[in-house]
Amino acid sequence: MERGLLFGYEGWGGSRFNPQKVPGGEKVRCSTAATEKDGWKITKEEVMQRWEKGETIHRRELPEPPERHEDLASHPLGELFLKGEIDHLKSHVDVGTWEKVRVQEKKGSEDPMIRSMKILGCRWVYAYKFDKHGRLQKVKARLVIRGDQQARVTDKDTYAATLAGRSFRILMAIAARFNLELVQYDAVNAFVNAHLDEVVFMRMPPGYEEDNMILRLRRALYGRRRSPLLWQKELTKTLLEIGFERVPHEPCAFIRNGVILFFYVDDIVVAYRKEQRTVALRAIIELKKRYKLQGGDNLNWFLGIRVLRDRTRRRIWLSQASYIDKISGLADTREPVRIPMGREELLPYDGCAELKDIRRYQQKVGSLMYVAVHTRPDIAFAVSRLARFMTNPGPEHHEAADRVLNYLAHTKSLGLEFGGDNHLRVASDASFADNTLDRKSSQAFAMKLFGGMIGWRANKQDTVTTSTTEAELLALAQAAKESMFVSRLLAELKERLDEERIQIECDNKQTIGLVTKDTLALKSSLRHVDIHNHWLRQEYQRGGIVVKYTESSEMMADGLTKALPRQSFERFRNQMGLVDIRERLQEEGDPGTGTGVIEEDQWHSDED
Repeated sequence: MERGLLFGYEGWGGSRFNPQKVPGGEKVRCSTAATEKDGWKITKEEVMQRWEKGETIHRRELPEPPERHEDLASHPLGELFLKGEIDHLKSHVDVGTWEKVRVQEKKGSEDPMIRSMKILGCRWVYAYKFDKHGRLQKVKARLVIRGDQQARVTDKDTYAATLAGRSFRILMAIAARFNLELVQYDAVNAFVNAHLDEVVFMRMPPGYEEDNMILRLRRALYGRRRSPLLWQKELTKTLLEIGFERVPHEPCAFIRNGVILFFYVDDIVVAYRKEQRTVALRAIIELKKRYKLQGGDNLNWFLGIRVLRDRTRRRIWLSQASYIDKISGLADTREPVRIPMGREELLPYDGCAELKDIRRYQQKVGSLMYVAVHTRPDIAFAVSRLARFMTNPGPEHHEAADRVLNYLAHTKSLGLEFGGDNHLRVASDASFADNTLDRKSSQAFAMKLFGGMIGWRANKQDTVTTSTTEAELLALAQAAKESMFVSRLLAELKERLDEERIQIECDNKQTIGLVTKDTLALKSSLRHVDIHNHWLRQEYQRGGIVVKYTESSEMMADGLTKALPRQSFERFRNQMGLVDIRERLQEEGDPGTGTGVIEEDQWHSDED
């Protein structure tokens, strides 16, 4: 395909395009030497030969994707990335993403509208796409606008909702319980389906420039701040037009005659019972009339989370083994441990950390957070403690972060299990005045739906309390609010629980008595604690909640408020629903399985 024809006219790039960089349609001139420092061993010629023969190329053998258009000339897969650029540009031409605008050479003679507007830059972003075994499927090139060059706008102008992790787990729990079909689609080049509601000018793509020419965007483009919001509005409008109803408490989920559709940006999943297959197919056909959708396979991956199923036993497991494999290299030391955190309290660093150490620590903790909030509640307490020292971490904090990374690396085959019963189970807990610096208490809640952990939180209370009872009351109020939200969301998804009242477990009898008995009254000078107490009593008397006493050893939220010794921690981990799915991961060929849970003789020999 000629370069100029990509944009509907001849001469794109013209004689100004440098054929030594990346000529249109010609082969990239690449050196055949392998670059050891980049971590890959095969030569560029070998890469292309193997690709053309259809041989497997694993992610471990590949260098990093190029960073700029000019890098294609020296990259082993430069030819493939160049073809990706051409295909990507053609897709924009087909849908009319932009139109050419000529700017005058003489200063001040151009269109007044152009003169008054900021012309934004753009750049290429390159990526590999792998299958579930880590084998290269294709390379991708995407043109993104320089949104960082935009004038500042408010959050109200740009905020686009995304599917909450808790909502995703609720949907997985429902799918496991009722054996729903889960079919996944990807909206190709999703943002360009949304039309712009303002004037935006952009420079021509790197490598495809032409003198005195810029582009006026007609559709949203990746990189622009408002693009996600425009796409969400476009998709929402379409779903409403084809008969779906909003789920009020989850803006990224819709329902139509029992068929549930949820999405995260351009990843769309349809959940339905077998008898609803016709309704689901009709909805997908209607969507395909408006958007280009790829996929249609069973849900296997969602936001980097592996989804495994046993349809016979009605079980679903969520695993981040592959992601854990990637982040385990952040640890400065490698030593297997049984538990993610020791029982010694982490205190602020007396010295002043260097900028590189701060950034390194932030990278470690940020990476851990993504695991802690999605599939591994067993590290939630440890990560919440580590996150308190993001601005000035010391050596002890780095060691503590490394310990969590090493713990994950050697327990990466643990998966979060869903399926098993018909109830919503909620637990709250608090650890009174355990923070020695300010004497604030730690609090937590955990929620299981249909046998699967759907929600948890470990955090420090905002205020100092004067007794264990007060701390437990605040924790109980937090758990009650979260569980009532889940109850309403389930009702909107047309799911009914066997027990209408929400049962919350608590290990403090005094706290339970304050909520359930008229003879007891809280004597507190803390107004906000008294308010929470009255609110809990109100919800109990209305029949919305029931508070049940549970021993601390049986409390599933216990490990979210304190660092536990080894045996107690392992019991807590089992209560969270984390099970070893090493064999299933290996059967599915997951590249991040490794050896799974570490063997007994490999553990670090400390007295945890």
